[in-house]
Amino acid sequence: MQGNDRIQQVFRNPRVVLVSGYARLPDSVASHSQYQRLGVVLAVDTADGRIVAADTTLLTDLAKDFFRALVEGSSVTEDIAELVRRVQTRYAGQSGAALTTALRRCLETYGQLREGDQLPGGPDGEE
Repeated sequence: MQGNDRIQQVFRNPRVVLVSGYARLPDSVASHSQYQRLGVVLAVDTADGRIVAADTTLLTDLAKDFFRALVEGSSVTEDIAELVRRVQTRYAGQSGAALTTALRRCLETYGQLREGDQLPGGPDGEE
């Protein structure tokens, strides 16, 4: 499935929630003057906790695509430590610490929603 079709399918799924996290960028990175903060957004299917789409405010398409490849398909409930470790060890850019912090904040937000029973759907797909 190609880009827009895939995203439209994600949007149509009532179980998918969007969580975001942000972290301060180091002064030394190129995007600091434009953004000052790095953002991570995850679309998560609440039926199984899988990341079905991901995005970040990293500057280059390659860095964004690399981040997506690292996290999409993983579970925000079962693979938390592995997700963080994967980003920490595989993304060696100057924004790596901010990227990891923003990712952790997304995971924390999802966990808070889950604990507070504020997520739509569930394993059986009920609303």
